[in-house]
Amino acid sequence: MSLSRIINRPCTIIHRSSSSSIDELGNAVEDTTETFTVCELQQRNRMETPQGDWSSAEWVGFFPAGTELDAGDAVELDDFTYEVIGAPWPARNPRTQVESHVEATLNLTGPSELES
Repeated sequence: MSLSRIINRPCTIIHRSSSSSIDELGNAVEDTTETFTVCELQQRNRMETPQGDWSSAEWVGFFPAGTELDAGDAVELDDFTYEVIGAPWPARNPRTQVESHVEATLNLTGPSELES
């Protein structure tokens, strides 16, 4: 089965970079740009404290080969925001020695910033 048949959910990548702008509190303001693409997300791990006051959900994201994605970027999908954790990596088919897709570790952080 072709990867394009399973990496098919529309999503938005929010690319973040430093800017020279400063806000009223003296903090650097992030520049953001959006890239519309497709992806597939699968939950890898979930945790919650026994008291239920803290939870975490870790996901793995699969993106088309050549997708630009960096640590610190975010992915918007189905009204939720997922933060990219660590550096994504180009997955390579060992037989053909060609990049087949990009994989990234993501952490669910909450409702989409686009919706708020």
